[in-house]
Amino acid sequence: MGGHGLLGFLLSHGSYALLFAALVAGGMGLPLPEDIVLLTGGALAHMGVVRLALIIPACMAGVLCGDLLLFHTARKLGPKVYEHRWIRELLTPERRERISRLYARYGGRVVFFGRYMSVMRVLVFAMAAVQGVRTRTFLLWDALALSLSAPLLVTIGYLFARSIDRVAAGFGHAEHLLAIAGVSAFALVLLGRTLMVRRRRA
Repeated sequence: MGGHGLLGFLLSHGSYALLFAALVAGGMGLPLPEDIVLLTGGALAHMGVVRLALIIPACMAGVLCGDLLLFHTARKLGPKVYEHRWIRELLTPERRERISRLYARYGGRVVFFGRYMSVMRVLVFAMAAVQGVRTRTFLLWDALALSLSAPLLVTIGYLFARSIDRVAAGFGHAEHLLAIAGVSAFALVLLGRTLMVRRRRA
């Protein structure tokens, strides 16, 4: 289902349960763009179909459930996950080696950055399982990144509900800004931790 078709369907039939299910399915790799669903959640809150204070945690729960299902499925399959045709097409040997080196160096922190890589997100998460990242570590970094992106996207959908079509159509550019914001926030956290460690040592 294309972005505009999904948007129209969710705006017409949207509910907590439907958005939750769409996000779980999208997390498993089905062609249901997570960002479109989150934007729609905000638009539905503006329309009074759902409550903003409830749709944000409901959407976050749906995303995390989908991610965890993907993670545990990849863990059960192990290296066999790389044999699937669509994964072989996207995950070239060069990309696989590059991501493997990142996991070897940074561990679960790669999951944080993977959340902001819309095209490679599923592959990065699947590789986390194969690379031996613990479930709690995966969930921690995924939830941390999601706590920045999900409320923002739902709020954007709420504020710009009347022009949600244009927002969704131009979101490819906004997604890059979101990724930059997420990486910047992560860098600030690391900087803060480094300064605290130095003060304690001093």
